[in-house]
Amino acid sequence: MTNNRKVKYQLINAIVIGCVINILILCSWFFLRIRPLYSDVQNIKDKIFTEDIKTDYPKMEDLKKDLTSTSSKYELIINLSDASDKLVIKNDVKYDIPLITKIVKVDNNPYLIKIYFDNYRDVTKSIIELLIIEIIIVIIILLFVFIYARKILLKPINLLTDDIRNYKFGKKPKKRVLNNEFDLISNEFSNLTDKLDEEKREQTRIIASISHDIKTPLTSIIGYSDLLKDLELDEEALKYNSKIYDKAIDIKEILSNFDDYLLNQEKITLDSSLVQVKDIVKQLNDDYKIELENNNIKFEVTTKIPDVYLNIDVLKMKRVFSNMISNSTRYLSNGGEIKIDISLKGDNVKFIVRDNGPGVLEEIIDKIFNPLFTTDSSRKISGLGLSICKEFIEMHGGTLKAYNDKGLVLEFLLPKVKKEKKEKSK
Repeated sequence: MTNNRKVKYQLINAIVIGCVINILILCSWFFLRIRPLYSDVQNIKDKIFTEDIKTDYPKMEDLKKDLTSTSSKYELIINLSDASDKLVIKNDVKYDIPLITKIVKVDNNPYLIKIYFDNYRDVTKSIIELLIIEIIIVIIILLFVFIYARKILLKPINLLTDDIRNYKFGKKPKKRVLNNEFDLISNEFSNLTDKLDEEKREQTRIIASISHDIKTPLTSIIGYSDLLKDLELDEEALKYNSKIYDKAIDIKEILSNFDDYLLNQEKITLDSSLVQVKDIVKQLNDDYKIELENNNIKFEVTTKIPDVYLNIDVLKMKRVFSNMISNSTRYLSNGGEIKIDISLKGDNVKFIVRDNGPGVLEEIIDKIFNPLFTTDSSRKISGLGLSICKEFIEMHGGTLKAYNDKGLVLEFLLPKVKKEKKEKSK
């Protein structure tokens, strides 16, 4: 049975069930509210015209006397009119339609008796109740239709949306049993992701191959260029050699972006260990201070929490600091500064990496963590360095943001290790 036929049958069943319920409610309302009123009216009518009012009177006074007595006895409102519809007895009534009418004769002349009940308002009340009940039934039916539509239509749309959203985070969608058109679309999306993943693997293979093929001759070029610097060459030859060396370094920088891209495609796991903040400070100074100061860049690492512990993957955090510092040095000239401050912020350790470079335009600063983001503005951010920083920090349960403050500031948080956890690890 196709999905359209299923939906059709389900809709017909829902309509039939709604109609049956409505009919049952109307029948219940009739038997509980209208039928008793009808029976009361019929019983009173039979009683009145068998015991209280005759069908033939010799005098009008006798009829009026019986009508007055009956009206008082049963709490009725009675009007009497002749054959020309002229009222002989007139009483004020609340309703236009009498519940009981009867023709009697007075001296062989016909007269029409109209009897109105004071409890006629119960009939009106019952009709209003019926309208309210019908409105409630319609609202309930519409509510069930909405729930049904949500289940049949919105649920598969939400599932498909979740598949698309999860795929962005690396979770592949699973194929479903075909029950409706949305399952077909979902399966087509799953097939598309398979093709995209295959193309991505092929791109990765090509990039890895190109990177490897270029690295071997490039290493030789850089090595020979270094050797030529030590030889006694004329000024013009040294000038050409310097250009060759600089261009080779540029190509090496481009290849590093390829390596970053390949690294970003791998499934990365953490190899965490307990590290004190003071060890991070020492490692940063050992790795960067001399090199940066030789390039006339001041480097300073400060902290007031040397004994606080972090549970981190040391190699990946080294990569984080390397990418951040390399990004800063790219835009600093002589007299530049790079400062790293480590402090506490609640249950986290806050790292602030700042430089005194040109900063980043405010309209693009939120994009610098996007993979392969580039811009032609005064400060060019490119490659995957900062994107990898963000990924590694988030893998540690931290957050990373960037802003300008007399240069670019990169601020990230990492959860500190609680004392009891540290002691347990020991």
